[in-house]
Amino acid sequence: MPVLTAQEREMLRVESFIFHAVHHGRPAPTLFNEVPIGDFEQFFVGRVIDTLKGNRFTFNDRSTTLQALRDIDADPAMFVAVSKELATAFHDDDGRFKQGILIVLSLVTNGRRLYSLIKYDYGDRVLGVVEQDAVALLTAVAKPLTENKKSLQKSALIELSEAGGDLVVIDHSERSGITNFFRDFLEVTRSHSDAEMTTALTKSLLRTIQAHAAELPDEIATGWRQKLDGIVRRRQNFDEDQLFADLFGAHGSEGIKDTYDMQMVTAGLDGQSFRFNRDALPIVGPQKFRTTEGIEITVPEAAAGTFEKVKEGNTYVITIRTNSVVLK
Repeated sequence: MPVLTAQEREMLRVESFIFHAVHHGRPAPTLFNEVPIGDFEQFFVGRVIDTLKGNRFTFNDRSTTLQALRDIDADPAMFVAVSKELATAFHDDDGRFKQGILIVLSLVTNGRRLYSLIKYDYGDRVLGVVEQDAVALLTAVAKPLTENKKSLQKSALIELSEAGGDLVVIDHSERSGITNFFRDFLEVTRSHSDAEMTTALTKSLLRTIQAHAAELPDEIATGWRQKLDGIVRRRQNFDEDQLFADLFGAHGSEGIKDTYDMQMVTAGLDGQSFRFNRDALPIVGPQKFRTTEGIEITVPEAAAGTFEKVKEGNTYVITIRTNSVVLK
């Protein structure tokens, strides 16, 4: 996925830039041959960096958007022509969408090339101010964009690979995933299912709580699974900051937050939003296990945070943390 280090974000520069007017009630988009970026490069670099907080997707094998970007990658001189093809494919005006512009960028940093597709809702004036001999005046539209960043409705940051391409996507019309419209335009699939991400989340929470068990009250240190189940019942979607507040409350110290954030990054969940899958949550209540050697283990719900089983190759490693062991 297009993850950038702090240094790569600092070095990120726009290589090529253009936009086209879309969703304005006309049969075809209004296409431009040139849009000088002028003094606005850092503004758009900032919007690209914002997209890194989005959800992860991969291109489908036969994605026409993927092929279009491959054409640019093979011949950068094709940038404007391909951007027009993308705008034409994106332009599907059935009354649902606000008038706006589709921005296409290629960017470079530290020897890497990335692409960004951004739909900005604009308003009624966009066509009147940009149509000047197929050269759009960015200064005429930049002020409303910079004043209202919420106008950024859809954004995709893309890095191509031999296998296809990885994307980070923000779609404000469907924050926990992607709208059918944008998914069909990009022709992408979510990198991981809701069940897989819910499972990854619970493992990350377990590691966070284990690292800070001594400073947490029992209701969290040993009862976090039950508390998580209650949170999921109240909220359908995972939000990184909201979940931390719900789970840890006043006990969410800066140190715990640092560990939590690190675990989210390690699991690839940072910035993502998805629908909780309750079937993938840990079982609330005593859990019973039996090994092939006949060893039986019962883990009470209150002690769930002290037990962990991890598969290593063809065997499982079971870890139980305790202050004492009593022979029965």
